[in-house]
Amino acid sequence: MDTTGPRMPFAPTALSVRELLASYVAVLDELTRRGVIRTRNSPLGDLAETLAERAYGGTLAPNSQKSYDVLTMDNRRIQVKARLVDRLDKRTQNFSAFRSWDFDSAVFLLFDTNTYDLIWARELECDEVQTIGRRVEHTNSSAILIRNVAAAGKDVTVLFSLVFGAIDEPAEQP
Repeated sequence: MDTTGPRMPFAPTALSVRELLASYVAVLDELTRRGVIRTRNSPLGDLAETLAERAYGGTLAPNSQKSYDVLTMDNRRIQVKARLVDRLDKRTQNFSAFRSWDFDSAVFLLFDTNTYDLIWARELECDEVQTIGRRVEHTNSSAILIRNVAAAGKDVTVLFSLVFGAIDEPAEQP
């Protein structure tokens, strides 16, 4: 009897980050089909934060940091929000809620749920985020609709696409 655990049918170290993400999507599809999971969000947040860190420079905030995810070299505090969407799904969708406003800018990244391809990236100042937010009393938060972000702020899709395209390269050290 084999007690060493499951064996990998392939060598993940030989795959690019994009190939690993595509494999991850296939695994999620099968786990959903089997009724094991209901959501597809992880590792999206960590990926988005890594892209923001590389795009803007600086360092990732500690995991317990409440208001921002990246501290840039010029001390800007960047909150990062990411969402997977199916391009054919026309339902209203939100980014994760805001419960704190102690950041300078927020970066919103929208990814295709089937491929992890970046659809768009937008950067908004804190006051812009507050303006487009909808207060949700029972969660003490502000909900941010994808469609409201898409029409606001600064388009940084090209920057994030370039960074994502180079995701397999080692991160530059300051």
